[in-house]
Amino acid sequence: MATEDDALAGRLAALLDEHPTEVTTERQQGVLDLLDRRPALRLVIIGDVDSEGPALALLAALKERRQDLAVLVLSSHPTIKLATDAIRRGAEDFVPVPYSEDLLKKEVERILDAAELRDRVESLHRLVADTYGFDRIVSHSSCMRAIFERARAAARSDTPTLIVGETGTGKELVARAIHANSRRARKPFVPLNCAALPRDLVESELFGHRRGAFSGAQTDHAGLFVSAHGGSLFLDEISDLPAESQAKLLRVLQDGEVRPIGGLDSRKVDVRIIAASNRALAALGGGGMRQDLFFRLSVLVIELPPLRERVDDLPLLVAFFLARIRERGIARVDSIDAPALELLMGYSFPGNVRELENMLEGISITLPASRTAIRQEDVRGWLRHRGQPSVAGSPRAGPLRLDELELWAIHEALRQTQGNKRRAAQLLGISRDTLYRKLEELGRTADLSDNRT
Repeated sequence: MATEDDALAGRLAALLDEHPTEVTTERQQGVLDLLDRRPALRLVIIGDVDSEGPALALLAALKERRQDLAVLVLSSHPTIKLATDAIRRGAEDFVPVPYSEDLLKKEVERILDAAELRDRVESLHRLVADTYGFDRIVSHSSCMRAIFERARAAARSDTPTLIVGETGTGKELVARAIHANSRRARKPFVPLNCAALPRDLVESELFGHRRGAFSGAQTDHAGLFVSAHGGSLFLDEISDLPAESQAKLLRVLQDGEVRPIGGLDSRKVDVRIIAASNRALAALGGGGMRQDLFFRLSVLVIELPPLRERVDDLPLLVAFFLARIRERGIARVDSIDAPALELLMGYSFPGNVRELENMLEGISITLPASRTAIRQEDVRGWLRHRGQPSVAGSPRAGPLRLDELELWAIHEALRQTQGNKRRAAQLLGISRDTLYRKLEELGRTADLSDNRT
């Protein structure tokens, strides 16, 4: 507290005794020196202001030194001009003297609570930046350098960005890194998997709805565009968005406005779109989605390579995931032997980086308590349990069995079609019924099937 009135200083110190306080009766330079000695100071109370000159000069000097510092001005000769000038120059509040002790205590509590909240938010932003920074994407592969440069360029602009890559290559991780390193980092990052939404709820989820707009709409719903205002909206599997919803999305991108279902008025939104798809870029541009939307979103394209094309990153990724497994307390595993790593480097990883992480976690959990290192037999057993061949691109070496060849062929077809059984059957030259029968005969229905048909 800065005041020339010793009696006022004593009353304020007694009133605020539950908070660490320091009183000074010095003029401007003394207060600024106090500020330098106490960098954690959150609130300065300028007490018993009887003229506007010194008070406003001290206020200006304090705010110039630290913009985040809250300043409360108490005046025994308040005027509208003094109060207006103090607030305009950054004072948190202006309090006439004599004051209500209860009101003053509440005001101080409010200011300090707001400062603590700002500190927490700032810590959270630093944590997000540290967690999703580009340096957190584990790679030293040469093919990833150009991708990082492209992603950093995306972070420097608000241009719509399209990220393509197979499932598990880290598309959302790159999207979060772009957001965390952009000017929008302090605003929301809102992810949506377009493939996971029922067709009749897509537009309500994206654009919102008004109460009574359709059966079950009991209340107003703002929608994800409004939730992401000022930040980024990540639309994963964008090509799975229904055609009519793609058209409305294009209109929002062009106009910067959303109109909720059942609403008459549009609302301005400031949202950066980052879209992603596990389809190849050529497939998207060739009719996987509306061409006008594709052209609008593909101003800046980032193509993520599959893990099998960046095998030199595998040792680094394995070390990273094993460290994370230990940090999470899942298992005590601390290493992997050379034959086991060699076996992993010969595997195609259809599920890419996500499959590698899940595999290491699964092996670590089932590792005998007496061991902390993953061995070749652990990896081989896991691959065999998952119905996978031991070596990428071909069945395992040694005597060939027809059921293993069939299993490998079916798995490879399902991998190439992202689990779509109808397309896998076409690729294999058999009917879908035959594919299901083969899966049942081979006893792999539970492991290889999914909900897509």
